[in-house]
Amino acid sequence: MASLARRLAGAVALLAAGLLLSSCAGSPNSGVQKSQQRITWPKPPAMARLEYVRQISIPADLGIKPGLWHKLAGWLAGSKESRLIRPTAAVMTADEVLYVADPGSRAVYRFNTRRKEHDIIRPKNGAAFRSPIALAIGPGNRVYVSDSGLNQIFLISGDDQYAIPLQTSIALDQPTGLAVDGERLYVVNTLRHEILVFDLEGQLLYQFGKRGAGTGEFNFPTMIWNDPSTRRLWVTDSLNFRIQQFDENGRFISAFGRPGDATGDLPRPKGIATDRHGNLYVLDSLHNSMQIFNPAGELLLYIGEQGHGPGQFWLPTGIFIDDKNRIFVADSFNNRVQVFRYLGDER
Repeated sequence: MASLARRLAGAVALLAAGLLLSSCAGSPNSGVQKSQQRITWPKPPAMARLEYVRQISIPADLGIKPGLWHKLAGWLAGSKESRLIRPTAAVMTADEVLYVADPGSRAVYRFNTRRKEHDIIRPKNGAAFRSPIALAIGPGNRVYVSDSGLNQIFLISGDDQYAIPLQTSIALDQPTGLAVDGERLYVVNTLRHEILVFDLEGQLLYQFGKRGAGTGEFNFPTMIWNDPSTRRLWVTDSLNFRIQQFDENGRFISAFGRPGDATGDLPRPKGIATDRHGNLYVLDSLHNSMQIFNPAGELLLYIGEQGHGPGQFWLPTGIFIDDKNRIFVADSFNNRVQVFRYLGDER
């Protein structure tokens, strides 16, 4: 009872302080902004190709702040600030809503950067996700979520507060990577070393791959990316230490990669994505790196090492590139999403 009284007294003080601050607030330009030194790769004097933008760990990193009554409710409940714990994937929709899959929180975070709102998405039945791993954007900015622990795919639509299970026509066995091409949903079925292709209602259309080291075969594949400009599929064939390329119907086209500890090697490839120029970005969780290749597999740029600073990583997992050439990297054990921008031939 005394504890509750102390909380109520503190909440009243917080409310009073908030009202006082709001009445005394100056103009929007009255504050002081810290200037940030521009961080680019490759390092000067070489022409910059990639630029660091920011990191996201809490809603405030996106300018999203809880309202006064939200703070009051949190104070009374004793709840802590929302914070990413172990993000593995991030996607940004066309209407500037960022989704982050976080197995550490057993949830998916949604940050509406235009409305300056955020919430936490969980399955509709009230249970938590077990291990939400990957995300993909479908028509109408609907977001698909793979849960490798529940062996299910979920769908988040619009402003819905819950994720709805997608009823697939066959059982899944540790689904991980996802991709959507507007008509089809591609699912990496990791424990069966295959790619399953469904229509958007969950009906299986076809599948390709089996365990092995030959062309079109996999050894624990993890992530997949559909290049919308070419309709080519790129798959991280993780324990074959390579990237494989397929057409939209699953026909093998090419492969590159090898184990090793040199730049360009792929000892543990995870997330994969392409920018609008066709460059291929591959995260490697063993190297703690992001490597950029051309479609032929030739290394163009290498960034990263283990660390906590900009452009450093600790077990990076998922990557997403939007049509503005912004690059979102789920830097899992740094509890954050790092954002970069591809500059192309800008000078």
